Amino acid sequence: MASAAVNLVAKKVLREEAQKRLASKQDPYFTTVPNKKGKPVKVKRSDTDIPPGISPADAKILLKVRRRAYRLDNSMTVPVLRVKYGVSSLIGLLPVVGDFADVLLGLTIYNTCRKAGLDKATTSKMLFNIGLDGVLGLIPLLGDVADTFFRCNTRNLVELEKFLTKKGLANLDKMRVVEDGGVGVTEMEELRGSPPPRYESRD
Repeated sequence: MASAAVNLVAKKVLREEAQKRLASKQDPYFTTVPNKKGKPVKVKRSDTDIPPGISPADAKILLKVRRRAYRLDNSMTVPVLRVKYGVSSLIGLLPVVGDFADVLLGLTIYNTCRKAGLDKATTSKMLFNIGLDGVLGLIPLLGDVADTFFRCNTRNLVELEKFLTKKGLANLDKMRVVEDGGVGVTEMEELRGSPPPRYESRD
């Protein structure tokens, strides 16, 4: 009885966390935490900052896509203007060849996302983002600027995280109580990941 109660409370907490993720527009790369003085500070999202309920395999896919998308879209900053850009924007400056290579990089990230078992709606959105990014890149100069702000890979990262958050909610509904030496144990440890979040200072 006690183990069942523990399981219900754990599921409720994790479901609420997942629902908050779906309802809010989270920065895909950074989160805000209080510093020693209690003031909000922007820091990189840690490797333990993943949607509750997803499997270790899906978590690995998400983290891989997050790192790659960050390098391609958000890893550098234009001085003074504070505009973020990445390797993708630099590659796109090369006429035709650069745009082709940029699309290939986007497809590489998409192929990684597919391993999470994407549904048709998410797949369509991701392919649309890649296609639109390729078309924008064909426009001389203006297209390169638009590409910097469009951030195709970041958009696909957001779509992946939304999909995995919903998948995690479904997994939480399937969680079952496993009796281990009289103590109620759930699959939560495997699905959620037990270490608490740790944050790294933003560069």
